[in-house]
Amino acid sequence: MARISRPCYDKAHRCPGWAGSGMRYARTARCKNGYLPEDLYGNRWWAWLPHRCDTCGVIVLPSHVRWVDPTWLTYRAGRALRR
Repeated sequence: MARISRPCYDKAHRCPGWAGSGMRYARTARCKNGYLPEDLYGNRWWAWLPHRCDTCGVIVLPSHVRWVDPTWLTYRAGRALRR
């Protein structure tokens, strides 16, 4: 069964099985390589497309999914209020 995960918001080129999804760290490293395919940034639409890790097979949602993630929106709103 394929796992689906949000991307790592800090390092979009890292596999969430290694770095953790969203703003969280990986509790258990499930991917030894830790990188998504190298052609990730070769495509100008990379932030809008889902990706699959070659090592562990996790399906990574597009990078722009953060704009509908309540955790990310709360973080951004808190930052804006502090400014």
